[in-house]
Amino acid sequence: MALDLFLVWYFFIGFLLGNGVPHFAFGAAGKTFRSPFGQKSSPRTNALWGLSNFVAATIIGFALAALGDYDGYSLIVLLVGFWLMMLMFGTGIKRFLNG
Repeated sequence: MALDLFLVWYFFIGFLLGNGVPHFAFGAAGKTFRSPFGQKSSPRTNALWGLSNFVAATIIGFALAALGDYDGYSLIVLLVGFWLMMLMFGTGIKRFLNG
């Protein structure tokens, strides 16, 4: 199978969803956490950043579905993007919390 461009978008959706989880979770818990810009930010900023990641992933997903750009590999690629982000976050959590 040749790499179809729409699969890159599914990877990006997974990446956005994975990035939104820790920001939203820390924000919803009222904890200070690093913002997307590398400095510690308020819980509200992180909750909004997490939500914006979820909204962007949803919009891209609906657009791809409306265009009919999906196949049997779409979900796999989305999950690879999500779990890659979770792996990156999980292995670097101490750096995020202490930095």
